[in-house]
Amino acid sequence: MGSPLSRRQTLGLTATAIAGGTAGCLGGDPPEGTIDYSVLDAIDWANAPPTKETTAGTQKPVFREYLADGDPDTVLILYHNATLDSRMLTPLATAIAETGVAHVITPDIRGHGPNPIRRGDSEYVGQLSDDLEAVIATANSLQRPTPLDEFDTVIIGGHGAGGGFAARIGADPLGDSLADAYLFLAPHLGRLLTPTSRRAFGGWQQFNVQSALVAGLFNGLGVGLYNDTEVVSYNMPESARYGAETRSYTFRLATDLVPDEHTVVTEIEQPTLTLVGSDDEAVIPSAYESLLADTEGSQVSILDGLSHLELMAHPKTLEATIAWIESLGG
Repeated sequence: MGSPLSRRQTLGLTATAIAGGTAGCLGGDPPEGTIDYSVLDAIDWANAPPTKETTAGTQKPVFREYLADGDPDTVLILYHNATLDSRMLTPLATAIAETGVAHVITPDIRGHGPNPIRRGDSEYVGQLSDDLEAVIATANSLQRPTPLDEFDTVIIGGHGAGGGFAARIGADPLGDSLADAYLFLAPHLGRLLTPTSRRAFGGWQQFNVQSALVAGLFNGLGVGLYNDTEVVSYNMPESARYGAETRSYTFRLATDLVPDEHTVVTEIEQPTLTLVGSDDEAVIPSAYESLLADTEGSQVSILDGLSHLELMAHPKTLEATIAWIESLGG
């Protein structure tokens, strides 16, 4: 297993990172609203494969496998969005695997899913990265009993908060050894005043800046006293709740789900694809185009008519993803 990520030695910056560049006036009430969860009605969770455990000898993380015909030498590790779990990626993961271009792995982010150890929480800042390493090191049943890093092409990606985590990995030196490319689906690159995010994600997210700053400052002193403080909550309609949703995050989990700076996606040396729906309620589609306009190896596509959650289960997303994976030549 690789050495711990460098951010563990720079936790004094964590409060700034989680606030996502909130250096301006925060006056005024956040917008009221949420995102459209109706797409969940069309997802058949019964088709999701069962979860599997890693060989790390721990209860978590768990993940689901979607095996592609023809045993391609490409694997995509894809993380789900905030409030949800890996079952919501079943339509996209199944469709990608059925084309034969890549096997797909969808982990449950720690603190999520039907049986989390502590819902909305992890044990320490940086644990999600250790979980990813555990998944990659596991000799699994993808038609070959070898760790994922022995595939010719490993892609790490995610939707929303899962995309934020993927961006965090891609910007860290560890990411160079883990992945050959990155897939971002409307990634959360920061909170509040980050250019790519709508204020409070359009009213969907409530972020406790004061609690996050206090926890971050104590972390800078090497004290995790307030790491279990709830700093993020989500406005999820009662009609969308399915019994295993995760509607709030502690400081230590929320910290892992956004990169230190929203600009880290411009520093990733591997090829990247960023897909955003034109009708996304939580982020600003055009901001990704501006941010990545001069970044070599980055592709950005705005998919017409798609909302934040529609992006994870729409044929347009599948078509763009397949074409990009094929272009990698893995």
